[in-house]
Amino acid sequence: MTVVASSAARVLAVAVFAVAGAGVRIAAHAGNSLPHAAAAARSTAEQVCAACHGADGNSPTAAVPSLARQNADYLYDQLLQFAAQGRRRANGVMGAIAVNLSREQMRALADYFSYQRLEPADPGEPPLSKRGEAIYRDGIERKDVPACASCHGPRGEGLAPSFPRLAGQHARYLDIQLRQFRDGRRASDPQASMRKVAANLSDADIAAVAKFAARLR
Repeated sequence: MTVVASSAARVLAVAVFAVAGAGVRIAAHAGNSLPHAAAAARSTAEQVCAACHGADGNSPTAAVPSLARQNADYLYDQLLQFAAQGRRRANGVMGAIAVNLSREQMRALADYFSYQRLEPADPGEPPLSKRGEAIYRDGIERKDVPACASCHGPRGEGLAPSFPRLAGQHARYLDIQLRQFRDGRRASDPQASMRKVAANLSDADIAAVAKFAARLR
């Protein structure tokens, strides 16, 4: 979760948990009902998160991540890192929001978004170049870059809790995050795994693999 409009931070001061009404769209946990605490988080999602991430976690802005169907443990961990306001994931707006959330509220929000139906903005079709697919599935041996699929899954589903879902995410957002890992501006990766990988990727590599990952389903 990143880059949230400043108005959202002001809304947080008065945001409270309310019991959600009917109509929560469920996809990530098909066949299961939304837990009560997560359902109650819908009010906060609508008042605080919706301006940038969408009330249902489908971000309308390419530079802002969609949260729908993302792994709940990963989302919870990122909120903790934003709240810590340290070097690992520094972001003034998200830090100001997360620091005012209790751990129970963070967990409920993470669960809520993980249950939402993902509606990808990018079409689910192969990019024009095979470069991104080759990097994602096989890596770049001569640059000591491992396959993205080894940690994020062959279909971009992610491996909880450390490796997020990439499938259906905005390509622009993925591009930005890879560049931040490469430049050391983001350090939320266990054992600096993403920083080591991104350090060996060119701008063209990043653009290609981001576009490919975004089209995975």
